[in-house]
Amino acid sequence: MTMLLNQKYEIYPTGEQKQLLDRWLQYCRQTYNSALLDKQRKYHQSKESYTREDMQKQLKLDKKKYPFLKEVPSQPLQEVFLRLKKAFDSFFRKDTKYPKLKTYKDYNSMTFPQFGFNNKGHRYAMSFTDSGKLYNKKLGEISILLHRPLEGTIKQLILKRQGEKWYAIFCVERQALPLSIDQTNAIGIDVGLNKYVVLSNGLEYENPRFLRKKEKQLKKAQCKLSKRKKGSANYIKQVQLVRKLHEKVANQRRDFLHKLSYNFSKSYSVITVENLNIRNMVRNRKLSKSISDAGWGVFRNMLAYKCEKYGGAFIKVEPHYTSQDCSSCGERVKKSLSIRTHICTKCTTVLDRDYNASLNILKKGLEQLLVTN
Repeated sequence: MTMLLNQKYEIYPTGEQKQLLDRWLQYCRQTYNSALLDKQRKYHQSKESYTREDMQKQLKLDKKKYPFLKEVPSQPLQEVFLRLKKAFDSFFRKDTKYPKLKTYKDYNSMTFPQFGFNNKGHRYAMSFTDSGKLYNKKLGEISILLHRPLEGTIKQLILKRQGEKWYAIFCVERQALPLSIDQTNAIGIDVGLNKYVVLSNGLEYENPRFLRKKEKQLKKAQCKLSKRKKGSANYIKQVQLVRKLHEKVANQRRDFLHKLSYNFSKSYSVITVENLNIRNMVRNRKLSKSISDAGWGVFRNMLAYKCEKYGGAFIKVEPHYTSQDCSSCGERVKKSLSIRTHICTKCTTVLDRDYNASLNILKKGLEQLLVTN
């Protein structure tokens, strides 16, 4: 069985290469916005759909009218329409909001769906040189830090701008380990805000709260930014400082979640978690910042692909009454969020609320696994 993995590496384009990459991103963003406006206009005028094929036909006409569009390799421009289609598909599934026009900071990546050499030995738009650098005919060679080997066949490449840095994200296809299920080595995970995770074996991991720790520093930096004249040199410097602080928080969070999910996926054969509706949970104004800082959704996604990568089973269970039901006898004991101890009125079991929930999550997961098998 094969699986797809993304592997991210930092690249070091020269000043001229950065300018060209920025210009390509600008053209891709303008193409995206233009296609979105054309789609909206056609629907309002005739109630007809503006398909991806229609967008590609319009792009051919635009290239004749605006020769600068020919600077960009054709594949990233065409991928723009696929990106727009996916945005509308997600909207119709009610997973995301209605697609909006992209600003400079919103559009920061371009995709090359082919990489390397074709069957005839000709280079695609992006490939490696013999010296291990990235190569594009118009960009030339770009230095890349390959800090770990690429594990599989490269299917596509994404070039991403993140602050002042650039990254190459390779989507690779590799063989997944065969599923190996050992129900005696199963774990239930309950995520929270006080304790980040509580496991059904009793282990607990504290919430690092990276954003909260940087909050005073961010507030001070953003206050200074508000006093700068927009567009001035000092304003741009302060914007870069605020951006670096946010990047620091994001990098700390991802590093913590990668290490935690790796340890769990390597240590346990079966991992069960709650299928939380995080989008609805962040509507709580009192908890939204803390929930976003915790990164539960990212953690769940990391666990899912790492379990697949290492041959484990990942199971999502419905979160209904996991905190209310007694893990010993099943009696439903209603309690508010402020009550952190589970006390069963039927069997007199006394447990930490989160630990009780993790036991219920494990039980539900094993039942679900039994039904699936």
